[in-house]
Amino acid sequence: MSIFSIWPYFVLMVAAWLVLCAPVFRIADEPLRPDRRTATLDGLRGFLALSVFAAHLALTHRYIETGAWQPLPPGFHTLLAQAGVMLFFMITGFLFWGKLLDSRGRPDWTGLYIGRVFRIGPMYLLAVGLMLAIVAWRTDFTLREPAWAVAAAVLHWLALGLSPLQPDVNGYRGTGLVLAGVTWTIFVEWLFYGSLRLMAGAACGARPLRFAGGGLLLCLAVLAVASGAADTSITHPTPTLLVAVLATILAAFFSGMTAACLVRRATRPRLPDRAGSLLALTCLGALFLAFGDMIGPVQIILAVVFFTLVCDGATLFGLLSTRPARRMSAMSYSLYLMQGLALTLVFAVPPVRAFAMADPIQFWLVGGLCALLLLAVSAMTYRWVEQPGIALGRRLRSRLASPGRRGRMAALRSQ
Repeated sequence: MSIFSIWPYFVLMVAAWLVLCAPVFRIADEPLRPDRRTATLDGLRGFLALSVFAAHLALTHRYIETGAWQPLPPGFHTLLAQAGVMLFFMITGFLFWGKLLDSRGRPDWTGLYIGRVFRIGPMYLLAVGLMLAIVAWRTDFTLREPAWAVAAAVLHWLALGLSPLQPDVNGYRGTGLVLAGVTWTIFVEWLFYGSLRLMAGAACGARPLRFAGGGLLLCLAVLAVASGAADTSITHPTPTLLVAVLATILAAFFSGMTAACLVRRATRPRLPDRAGSLLALTCLGALFLAFGDMIGPVQIILAVVFFTLVCDGATLFGLLSTRPARRMSAMSYSLYLMQGLALTLVFAVPPVRAFAMADPIQFWLVGGLCALLLLAVSAMTYRWVEQPGIALGRRLRSRLASPGRRGRMAALRSQ
């Protein structure tokens, strides 16, 4: 068995689903959403977060062996990470473009951004705080750089992901790897939230679908040209690869925006759940069987068809509507941010690391136990960090919203 064997991933997913059946995970339960457009997404996010964890688990094996945190070669685990992140971006595009569509391009901007700060901030600060504590421990609680340099680096990390700079702290090389390098996506999401003000005018009338679909087609055209070049290997960064990666990220957001427009069209054909689930899984299977990464127009098309079908109610034969799937999705943000901490702490124990590196089966066994620890911790942080932060943001938004604004928004939602 190789460390890159496929079957341990599916064993990990089944084990996580079974563990989440336990009554103790009721702390992650949320009310069912009446909105079909988002109900199935509530069962998808957890699988995406755990898929990214599985990819980082395989990457950790190479990191321990070589000391270098480098992209994996094209293949199943590379797709797990890239497709997982791209689908997260699609979800963001879908939800927040949907807010603009529902408000005719005039949402409560103050409330929207306050909600994002309190949704992202508390858990982000906890994860970064724990990362800084580990860095302090590994540098013997001794200043190895000037105090001002350490303070400046720490401030970059405490900026809730708004800073693109995520420097090493106190001379500890690879500070961001304590979090498995996942925080770059927070910065990208903030860029998208900021761009909503610029795109709001396109969310009115008959323009939204043309705007989102046009953006997606443009990105696909750029990808078709860039991915045809000979120097787009993910393991050898080049300017062409950078263009392809940027086009892929933008395509993910435009894909989610396009899906938001499509599922709101009353005249669209709607597939029954079984047919939609079969087509969605066919697209997902084709993506993983035919490609080794997400850099390419066909990969994006397969992903957006899969995503749109899920947004339109495909439950993947009931999987996304199960209680364990919804529980895992509720705490997906914690799963995503805390995965690096779990990997760092578990594999920092010499006997555990030696046992894991002795054999691929043993490595995946330790990785599975790490995943179960991650699920348990994420359930607690969701309940006692994320939920209070969300509730505080809602209270603050409610206080800042004027009675006139509340009445206008209620009228728009009722139309």
